[in-house]
Amino acid sequence: MHFRPPDQFLFNRWLDSHLMTEHRNEPKILLSIVITVVSGKHATAELLAHLSPQLDFERSEVIVPFDRWSTEIGELAAEFPQVTFHRVQELGIAESEQIPSHQHRLYDRRRSAGLNLARGQIVAMTEDHAQPADDWVEQIVAAHEQPYVAIGGAIENGVDAVLNRAVYFCDFGRYGRPFESGPAAYISDVNVAYKREALEATRPIWQDAYHETTVHWAMLSKGQTLYLDDRPVVFQKRRQLTLRKALGERVEWGRVFAETRANELSRILCILYAAGSPLLPPLMLFRGFRNMWRQGLTLGRMISTLPVAFLLLCGWSYGEFFGYCFGEPTETNA
Repeated sequence: MHFRPPDQFLFNRWLDSHLMTEHRNEPKILLSIVITVVSGKHATAELLAHLSPQLDFERSEVIVPFDRWSTEIGELAAEFPQVTFHRVQELGIAESEQIPSHQHRLYDRRRSAGLNLARGQIVAMTEDHAQPADDWVEQIVAAHEQPYVAIGGAIENGVDAVLNRAVYFCDFGRYGRPFESGPAAYISDVNVAYKREALEATRPIWQDAYHETTVHWAMLSKGQTLYLDDRPVVFQKRRQLTLRKALGERVEWGRVFAETRANELSRILCILYAAGSPLLPPLMLFRGFRNMWRQGLTLGRMISTLPVAFLLLCGWSYGEFFGYCFGEPTETNA
């Protein structure tokens, strides 16, 4: 079912029906947007320049957490005075001289810091290299007229190069249009928005470090629905991506995914999953091919993209194998 795009009164309607504040003089914030720094200062500035015209900053806020590994982000405060640039002082488990080789810990900590600051009744997240469509903010608010507590949007590839296509279809192909909006097993933190009450209910999980799978699995375990909506759209624009960096990310993300699952599995199941990890590249490549076909990729683009995607998926498989072998199962499952 499709809803008409919201008019200028949608914010007011949401405020009247949902936005209850303890004190009348408190700011009435409908929408918080947390931007995770991944690609750096230039990408963050480009995103903010594109996003700011969509916002009414009296009813919205944008939060950009940064840390000692990304101090240059603070220099954007003068250019974007309405944006909250928050320096994360305590990185917790992410505080390590080796952190450049374990970027996921930084990203998880930055997301957590932003979520802890967010005041909106809707809390959205994206990354600095994910350029939002011109109506992204309106469509997020429109999507949350529905009862679902966590709504993910579409993710499109924004750089038509072989490596970018390969990374996109390894990571986000399932979120590429066209698709039918509806309940989903997965939605991505690159384009997601939560109703505040659902986010608060999972606070113990994300308040120190946010990871999308653990948060979303917790919501699913409570009988809540993850909803994938094709109206809010972002475009992946990682212009400085290299094969070495992309392959390293695949290994790291695969390891993190497996370690997260291993925390809930018995040792025997971890061993079985590790043994099955070599089967992942062909299986996941087939899924990627189906997504390419669904999105209408030309034959030439498919042929050039699939070998690179297979290499990246081999990296993911290695990461999963490592994560299952060395992840720590919970005591109750050991």
